[in-house]
Amino acid sequence: MSHKNKNINPEIKKSKNIWLYLVLSLLLLSNIILVIFYLNRPKINLNDNFKLLNPARKLFAQKDMIVNFQPLRDYLNNKYEKDPNMSVYFEYLSTGGNIVINKDAQFYPASLLKIPVAMAVARKIDKGEWRWDNKLVLMAGDKDEKFGTLYKEPTGSVFTIEELVRRSLVDSDNTAHFILLRNLELKEIDDVYSYIGLDGFLDTDGRISAKRYSVVLRALYNASFLSDDSSQKLISFLSDEPFVDYLKSGFDKDIRFAHKIGIDTDKKIYVDSGIVYLKDRPYILIVMTKEKSESEAKSIMQDISKNVFNYVKNYKE
Repeated sequence: MSHKNKNINPEIKKSKNIWLYLVLSLLLLSNIILVIFYLNRPKINLNDNFKLLNPARKLFAQKDMIVNFQPLRDYLNNKYEKDPNMSVYFEYLSTGGNIVINKDAQFYPASLLKIPVAMAVARKIDKGEWRWDNKLVLMAGDKDEKFGTLYKEPTGSVFTIEELVRRSLVDSDNTAHFILLRNLELKEIDDVYSYIGLDGFLDTDGRISAKRYSVVLRALYNASFLSDDSSQKLISFLSDEPFVDYLKSGFDKDIRFAHKIGIDTDKKIYVDSGIVYLKDRPYILIVMTKEKSESEAKSIMQDISKNVFNYVKNYKE
């Protein structure tokens, strides 16, 4: 029996050695791969000497990190600050530099309120409660002739949610807006305002300053409330709005402008609010006016928009 064990044990020992060599070889190979990966990894430098600085600074060229807007501020203040019937808010999105004219002046935002409603719709879609291709019915009480053409459609007609949101934002169609509004719970709209920093807005008289309204645009731009897809979709719709006689008249026509106008001729309210996608230098611009004719409002908006655009576009250290 002992002689037999002497013949077997060396084979077992040899087999164990082979497996040991294989395991060690695999460990060595994996370590080599890890070293190669480490040496060739992207240099994120999270623990470098600048870890206390804004990491977003790496996304922008230094020349585009504008913080000096004093000449533009002086121009706008000198020309418009004494007018209580207007409010202006400008924000340079790369650095947060901003200008506010009559920051406490409040205005009825008219159709600017359609954006938070569209955001409430998109939120339900993000949560899986609705889909963009779901259909809603046009009821007689939804029809409004002031803006848009959907009111001409027969009662009982059905439209996809995407089409209704598009018409509400692009055409400022009141009927499309009212269909969406009727199918939402008040809390769902209130949740939008609360989340973006306008808690309790629905309990007010509906007026708002240009500066406070900017949180709506910022929430879309940063996709901080909706998913990336939904934020992109709503901004794309706003970019297709055809109204060019207000802020858009102040800069080159090929510049993308995601905006919403608001008009109430009875109250002499004219407002325009949006994001100007100037290459590498995007900014928010909002102008609200009241107690002015449409031609006066258009002239004011064109002047402000033109001066803001030229300053941002041509700024150099």
